[in-house]
Amino acid sequence: MRVLTAAWVAFLCASFAHAQQTPVVREPGVSMRFWFVGEPMDKVMPLVRGQTPNVSRVQPTIDMKDGTVGDFDSTFLAHAEGFLETGAGAYELRLTSDDGSILKLDGQTVIDHDGLHAEVPKTAQLELKAGLHPLDLWFFQSYGGWTLRLEWKPPGASDFVVVPTSALSCQAGEVRVTAPGPKRVVRPLSRTRPGDGQPLDALNPALTVSTIRPSDFQPRVGGIAFFADGRMAITTWDAVGAVWILDGVESGDASKVKLKRFAAGLAEPLGICIVGERVFVLQKQELTELVDHDNDGVADEYKDVCSAWDVSANFHEFAFGLVEKDGWLYFNLAIAIEPGGRSTEPQVQGRGSALRVKIADGTMETVANGLRTPNGIGLGTNGDVFITDNQGDWLPSSKLLHLDKGAFYGSRSVLLEKAASLTVTPPVLWMPQNEIGNSPSNPALIPAGWGPYSGQMCHGDVTHGGIKRDVVEVVDGVWQGCIIDWTQGLECGVNRIVFGPDKALYIGGIGSTGNWGQEGKLHYGLQRLAYKGPPPFEILGMHAKTNGFEIVFTHPLAPHTGWEKENWDVQQWRYVPTEEYGGPKVDEETLAVRSVSISADRTRAFLEVDGLKPEHVVALRIVGPLVDESGAALWSTQAWYTLNRIPKSDMGFHTDAPAPAPLNVLTEPERAAGWKLLFDGKSLQGWHTYGKKSTPTGWQAVDGALARTSGGGDIATDDDYQDFELALEWKITPGGNSGIMFHVDESLGSPWESGPEMQVLDNEHHPDGHDPTTSAGSAYALYPPPRDRTHPVGMWNEARIKVKGHHVEQWLNGTLTCEYELESPEWKTLVAASKFASMPRYGQVASGKICLQDHGDAVAYRNIRVRKL
Repeated sequence: MRVLTAAWVAFLCASFAHAQQTPVVREPGVSMRFWFVGEPMDKVMPLVRGQTPNVSRVQPTIDMKDGTVGDFDSTFLAHAEGFLETGAGAYELRLTSDDGSILKLDGQTVIDHDGLHAEVPKTAQLELKAGLHPLDLWFFQSYGGWTLRLEWKPPGASDFVVVPTSALSCQAGEVRVTAPGPKRVVRPLSRTRPGDGQPLDALNPALTVSTIRPSDFQPRVGGIAFFADGRMAITTWDAVGAVWILDGVESGDASKVKLKRFAAGLAEPLGICIVGERVFVLQKQELTELVDHDNDGVADEYKDVCSAWDVSANFHEFAFGLVEKDGWLYFNLAIAIEPGGRSTEPQVQGRGSALRVKIADGTMETVANGLRTPNGIGLGTNGDVFITDNQGDWLPSSKLLHLDKGAFYGSRSVLLEKAASLTVTPPVLWMPQNEIGNSPSNPALIPAGWGPYSGQMCHGDVTHGGIKRDVVEVVDGVWQGCIIDWTQGLECGVNRIVFGPDKALYIGGIGSTGNWGQEGKLHYGLQRLAYKGPPPFEILGMHAKTNGFEIVFTHPLAPHTGWEKENWDVQQWRYVPTEEYGGPKVDEETLAVRSVSISADRTRAFLEVDGLKPEHVVALRIVGPLVDESGAALWSTQAWYTLNRIPKSDMGFHTDAPAPAPLNVLTEPERAAGWKLLFDGKSLQGWHTYGKKSTPTGWQAVDGALARTSGGGDIATDDDYQDFELALEWKITPGGNSGIMFHVDESLGSPWESGPEMQVLDNEHHPDGHDPTTSAGSAYALYPPPRDRTHPVGMWNEARIKVKGHHVEQWLNGTLTCEYELESPEWKTLVAASKFASMPRYGQVASGKICLQDHGDAVAYRNIRVRKL
């Protein structure tokens, strides 16, 4: 080893100081780097570190567009870095981009223009000092053409111009290494999931689905009806305009289905109804009876039953649906619109109405008006007729309506100024646009044999997709209720639903150009849904009370969940119809939950809610740690209630005091299953400071929880565990970090040198939460969870770790966050690429301690229990 003398030290220090004072050599322009990502982004995302760009060059100005970078410029991240030289004074900067961009000067964000958007500018006014200002600009592109341009208006200038090369500079002589191929970005975990802030994306576990159309049959279904013998009749919305008869659909096996074309040449047949053996079809301009005189399975006569309504050549003047009640056939007429969605002026009189025609003599009556695009009509609760209407002008959001004689439903497009004096019949349900609806289709009553859902209503949706449940009730003579997402997992957007003679639900799919069709699905479809049970853990219904809401569940809640007011997020708003297309929420507010009561059988929760107002929509989202007795999370956490009237005397039930299950106590079934407590809620018995035999000093029993209160180090169980299941609850402080490690060898300096870790973290405020592999619920630095399953900071989270041989499962709040095999090739590869590569005992211990990590932050654990497998 060379020993440095004092002279050498002085020389090196002087040389270092000289190097620090040497000015950076600059050249005109900005340093630009481009990383091809190859998959869509919706905002500027951080790059995984250590990746070489695809293109690196000096750009004279920031004024670029598609075709100027390379053949990969459909999805990429770009970074401009350098200096902006200015004089002193007031400057205005204008950043134009398609898609998103973020500009920093002097380390401060001056223009945040992030997100998916078209080529639009955003400006900022700045007071700048004379000199060089470090410039940092990030930009992302996600398909389609792109633009990135930085302009300014210097002091005294009248117009914007592109910032010139003379005002831009960057470090000269940079080594510009590049590499081909796609690069990776760090995608933060979504805090929502399907059924919780996102639409469902799968089939409800209580249902089975089968495709019942032969493989070469691609019907765009406009209507479905059944003969009493189980044969199905459908109409198709296509150039053929056909009616098909299908035999064998009840088998659920497409190979056993036989089909025959019964009629053709019909004009947009969007409804069909079978009364006895008589077949009625609704065309754009006519209600038609199809008659098969010679019984050969092909209609011989197309009989005009009624054509008393007017129609123009406008593409949107549909005639929707067909349902029979008491000898009348009911259907709806849509209004005319322009291609952009605005109502045509003037309208053909009589459009936007619900009509009925008497089967006996073809007499037509107008039942109600004020509709826009009423694609759905069907029989529901009490055998009454219900209608769905689609968002547009005078219709802030889609809705479900109860058909009342003489009702006016709000659209002024036909009646114009005459409508201003009419009383609007409120919807049974508002369907907040894009949250739980987009283009609803026909409603239907769920029959007996469908478990807890029997007696409720449901409807399909073409663009939002799937089937929604409608739980309706009458309060003070007015219809209202809640809508709940029920199932997706179907081959197409749902245009028609009918329960067949076999009680199965038959679904007709459709799709069209533009935004009228579920993205990524077929534009046709015919499927059969059957109830197999049991239902998943989900919200069964939501019912208005004088002082709040009663929430009903399909399963009993776990004994220790549901009591905290923080579990329940309640929002309220109203809609104001205008002549604009759709409409925003008005007077949005968060409502305080005063108290929560749980029924004795734990299937119902009553929320006492302050500030409820009639004629509002109330949105419920369950954000807390609600699980059922098996630990399963909710299938869907949300319900939307249309509160037209507040009940005057129907009070919700109250329990005298919250009575959650006792903390840190095993139930008899848990004892029988082999569980034992690792924490009694009062002492630290069974735990010691890692690497020592002493009782932990920085951990205490606080309010029934094992809490890290001050620096005391990691703690470990006294016993070793090999194959086991661990269950506990944890709560972290804002920005906090901790972890649960297992198979820990206590002879090593730190528990993470041997024990795999389930991360405990505040994802939102801790930097590790921005990387999925180090977020809460991950197998730290190795396996990420599919999404963020944490509850808000300050609430308890339920975690489970199950180890059997080399197989490991990690669960957080009822969801499997990661699953892996110790010693598998994949495991070894991931470990070799991680910081654990230098730790030879990591993941190699077959039996060891369970450890809780002290990461310097306050954290608490409770209900800690384990069973050996």
